[in-house]
Amino acid sequence: MVESNGAENFEVIIKEGWVEKRSRFIKEWRRRWMVLTPRFLFTFKNQQGYKDTPTERLRLQECATVKSSEEELKKDFSFRIDTRDRSFYFAAMDVTDKESWIGSIGRVMVRPTVMRSLSEEEALNR
Repeated sequence: MVESNGAENFEVIIKEGWVEKRSRFIKEWRRRWMVLTPRFLFTFKNQQGYKDTPTERLRLQECATVKSSEEELKKDFSFRIDTRDRSFYFAAMDVTDKESWIGSIGRVMVRPTVMRSLSEEEALNR
């Protein structure tokens, strides 16, 4: 949930944990604390970073795909999230964590669309 001042309310956290994130321009891998909420995916420099400005803030409704990127990057446990404008690259700590991130992010990305589809269907059936 986003509060009226634009800050995220972190009462509903779907998943959180350490990942590596590839920087956009230098392409360096940096350790980040990633937090998945019902509407956003955030990264922070440290685990108690909720009061800090996130290093990344992805609106999940703008994300198109989440998938493995190990073959593309030649990096173990890596995955990518694609938006219309950009791809974001992450690496989990192990294969179980990678699959958990991909599954959790994918489910949150689908949920608003499914809810809209059900609403549209109900409207058509009236």
